[in-house]
Amino acid sequence: VDRSGSMSGTYINSAKDTLILFLKSIPPGCYFNIIGFGSRYEHLFPRSVPYNQTNLDKAMSHAQGLSANLGGTELLSPLEFVFGQELLPGLPRQIFVLTDGSVSNTQACINVTKKNAHVARVFTFGIGSGASSALVKGLARAGNGGAEFIKEGERMQGK
Repeated sequence: VDRSGSMSGTYINSAKDTLILFLKSIPPGCYFNIIGFGSRYEHLFPRSVPYNQTNLDKAMSHAQGLSANLGGTELLSPLEFVFGQELLPGLPRQIFVLTDGSVSNTQACINVTKKNAHVARVFTFGIGSGASSALVKGLARAGNGGAEFIKEGERMQGK
């Protein structure tokens, strides 16, 4: 989840709503984690955790308290962190990226995604009119996933 300064206001609220929708939609038997990124990145859990009521409650509380307080938009390091995590046997890795902006190293982000496409699918959500089409579509294409754009005032539930 992009938590850069440009996400403040309605964009971070859209990201929170979308994240909460995702959290409520995780099937039983899955593992999950939440990574917030900006000039640095933060993870809710040190590694993916089982989807259960205790972890869901912690994640929901975390999602509701998200703020756009992590500076600029740097996505490469958090992608490398996620791709560097040990795969869980028998479980596919799916990554969902929510962002309103662009990065200075779009091609490097796409390249690391493509390099890991055999072990992970990447789905992207561009929030607002400033989301980089090259980044949002490029990551999804490289990660064999899908891309969606959420316009200002639009809700993810309709997608």
